[in-house]
Amino acid sequence: MAGGYNSGMTLEFRRAVVPEEAAELWKLDVEIFGDDAFDEELWLSLESYWIVVDGRVAGCAAFIHDVEFQEDLRADGENAAQRGTLYIQSTGLLRAYQGQGLGKRIKEWQIEYARRNGFHRIVTNCRESNARMISINEKCGFRAIRSTPGYYEDGEATVVMELVLP
Repeated sequence: MAGGYNSGMTLEFRRAVVPEEAAELWKLDVEIFGDDAFDEELWLSLESYWIVVDGRVAGCAAFIHDVEFQEDLRADGENAAQRGTLYIQSTGLLRAYQGQGLGKRIKEWQIEYARRNGFHRIVTNCRESNARMISINEKCGFRAIRSTPGYYEDGEATVVMELVLP
């Protein structure tokens, strides 16, 4: 059902087995994000989940616990430890599954995951041109806290967003 919301779809989140599935996560990341995909080695350090729709892998999501996204600000390009903050490192959905209302359902799952695991704040970032993801984040209560020009190799800015959980 392209272009509309299909509540009849079964949506599951299966924890990836790392290191065994790291290469598969990376291949999916490349298919979804192209040049923006993470290095294969990074997938070894992430808590990753397969996004499964009606029994088929449709995307993946990855978290880092107790980390504040700051690599856009710091000279060393690293993220700083911050207890109680969940960093959503990645949320990716194959093109065939986009535009069907899944993005909001995935974001709701990520928020519920944070609550269940005792986090009080969530941070994430995406390309400034990714209006769909920015809109989904805003509809789920996230707010933009900064935009960092030149973050991506092509010069585009990244928008950093946060959600403080009650």
